[in-house]
Amino acid sequence: MSAAGDARLRRLRLSACASLAIVCGSFLAGAAFAACKPADAALAGQYASGAPTPLSLRLDADGRFRIYDLPPPLADIAGCWQREGARVVFAPGADGDKDGIERVLPDPLTQADLDKVRGDGIQTLEQAVDAGLLPAARWWAHQPRKPDEPLRVKVFDPRAGIAAGETRLSLRLADGREIQASPGTGDGEFEVASLPASAAVTAIGVRFAYPPQRTRWVATTDSTKQLYLIGFDALAIGAIPGGPLALDVQADGSLLADPPDRLHFKRTP
Repeated sequence: MSAAGDARLRRLRLSACASLAIVCGSFLAGAAFAACKPADAALAGQYASGAPTPLSLRLDADGRFRIYDLPPPLADIAGCWQREGARVVFAPGADGDKDGIERVLPDPLTQADLDKVRGDGIQTLEQAVDAGLLPAARWWAHQPRKPDEPLRVKVFDPRAGIAAGETRLSLRLADGREIQASPGTGDGEFEVASLPASAAVTAIGVRFAYPPQRTRWVATTDSTKQLYLIGFDALAIGAIPGGPLALDVQADGSLLADPPDRLHFKRTP
């Protein structure tokens, strides 16, 4: 096959897999569950789909599933499944204890990072960050907030790249107070300038515009930092439009998706 043909086939595969990720998105109005329920043991097992989108699917009798072997940059899709009549219905991201969000802490900058950019006027990590030579997030996320500094929060989806949208942000302080941040710009970036000088942040709350509209909290057990990175799972919170992923059970026990994907999962040994 020519290079152009290879590129076209890869685009088709990515498109089909991306469609799979999309239809996984808005499940059960974005509900979250503490654990999966046992499912139909007769369907439990290992499955694989054929060309042009060769994917692997594992259905566990305890109600968990995983779709994997997706081409980069797509990540595995996991959650809960149940049989409903002649269909298998999936709830991606439904099983877990992170409630769809978690704090992301990047590796701190090191002397080795500084050595790569050291030069005239750049002798410290802080100078390198201020000059734009090193990523600010890796510096700010580990630096204690000073009394006169604003507190920054970035809410982002590292997997699907979905924007945070009309997200609301709350800060819970050690003295019990809760501070509502001003609405962000839609890109998930917040800056809280009016935080009391001695404030100690113990938790960060994120309220998405997707149902169910409730505040999800992430605890912070270390000293208050200049920047907090909060990653969210777009599948788990229902941020991607589309219906729940469902596969039709065929007479031979295989599982067939509706168009446009036409994914056909057949049981493997």
